[in-house]
Amino acid sequence: MLTITSLQVAYDPKVVLKDISLKVSPGEILALIGPNGAGKTTLIRAVSGTTPILSGQIHVDGRELSELSTAQRAKVLAVVPQARQLGGAYSVEQAVMMGRTAYMSWLGRENKTDRVAVQLALQQARLEDFAHRQIAQLSGGEQQRVLLARALAQSTPVLLLDEPTNHLDLQHQTNLLSLVKKLTKEKELAVMMAMHDLNLVSFFADKVALLVNGELKHFGTPQEVIQAEHISEAYQTPVEIVSHPVTGVPIIFPQGVLNHTE
Repeated sequence: MLTITSLQVAYDPKVVLKDISLKVSPGEILALIGPNGAGKTTLIRAVSGTTPILSGQIHVDGRELSELSTAQRAKVLAVVPQARQLGGAYSVEQAVMMGRTAYMSWLGRENKTDRVAVQLALQQARLEDFAHRQIAQLSGGEQQRVLLARALAQSTPVLLLDEPTNHLDLQHQTNLLSLVKKLTKEKELAVMMAMHDLNLVSFFADKVALLVNGELKHFGTPQEVIQAEHISEAYQTPVEIVSHPVTGVPIIFPQGVLNHTE
């Protein structure tokens, strides 16, 4: 379980995250939503340890992250960063092996356990047939799956994803999120994911946290958080919401679109 208690982050002198408290249980996806500058990426970075916190606590399965070394932290929490081109002349297998760095000896030598973990991560991310391909030969969606596999190879109970579907087309977006959802349930992961597409959030998230100007405004299920009043106020844009006819999840439209006629 990931537990965030009274978390505050400041970029001197401005406080950019204010008294954030959240819990993510095993087998659950928490989506962070909010307009640009709301604090989604800052929260991901604060939890991952790449941005220092002003006050508050972050625990994984009862362990306070501030008390862990970098290597210890890498064994309890893995990060899939925002979509980007992976640099270096690496094969897919070599890139995923980097996720095992915290487990290797000071000489950086891999062992049988590392190789088994990497093969399992490649299988889970559906990359077995790409293992010996060069990173530069992959599409954006395939590279994002490499980043996911690298995180899975860390064998952590908590997974953080920072806008993983940015710059991906619809097919790769749904494929990636379906894969994350499947692995979250199968591996009992606690997943926190920053997202922009609110309709994808409705389909794939178990819980939603709506951030505005660094404050947690609403927290709950997609049906509880993704309401016209909440979203219109947060995004300063009038919206309408209908329930999906099959799943019942909320679907967002700009106001007036549903009544638009030629």
